[in-house]
Amino acid sequence: MMTRWCQVAAYSASKVAAAGLVFWGFLVVAGGFELYQMSELTRQLPLWGYIYGYAVLFSVLVDAVLYRCKINFSKTTLTFLLYVVGGYVPFLVWSSGQWIFSLFAGAYGVACALAFLAAAHLFRRWWPYSTAAAILLLAGAVYISTADFTVTKHWMGTRTADGYRAEFTYFNGKKEISVDLGMDQTLSYHIDWQITSGGYGTYLDAEGGTYTNVMRGGEAWVAYRVKKPSTVRIVVTGDRTQGALTIKWEITG
Repeated sequence: MMTRWCQVAAYSASKVAAAGLVFWGFLVVAGGFELYQMSELTRQLPLWGYIYGYAVLFSVLVDAVLYRCKINFSKTTLTFLLYVVGGYVPFLVWSSGQWIFSLFAGAYGVACALAFLAAAHLFRRWWPYSTAAAILLLAGAVYISTADFTVTKHWMGTRTADGYRAEFTYFNGKKEISVDLGMDQTLSYHIDWQITSGGYGTYLDAEGGTYTNVMRGGEAWVAYRVKKPSTVRIVVTGDRTQGALTIKWEITG
């Protein structure tokens, strides 16, 4: 017979381990087995909140509501139905008015909820190994969220006073080009992509400033103004990309 403490520990470990298993399952499916894509997904805080927060709390709530019910077919069926509802509810709330999206997204939520239910049931029987599984799965998720899995081949980058140019035969991930700005200065920049294959994108990693879009000589430039000295980062991303890119910038103010 397990002591009271062991029962609580086994119960808690089963929930956290189940959340970890569902979390990793989602990363693998949504990330397509690519470490960079999986790492980027882990940087989405709502994903942590949905699986490690909402899913665990909802599961505990269901257990508390059905605690006094005898284990039989009716209880199993009710548990199953409650998890189905629990998988749909967040998407109905977050995407109210977008019923088509809620319908399809909710289906994924239901799949995750039922996977959580099955995993928690199995891990409950694997005490104390479920504790090790819970710790390893969580630690792995934290690690992948902080590691850089960018892969480049033959990347040749050159930085000048007013720009940056890079050529590469393979680029999958992201690169950051930092620019220091003083008080009340504006960074205006334009990126020219010369891509032969793959996908690409860009964004500015900065906070506290204001954006404007301007046209210069038929080119779309982004202007970003800061009120206090700061470092902004022009981030370029590649998805199995080959080619080159040229960034031109100008600092005024």
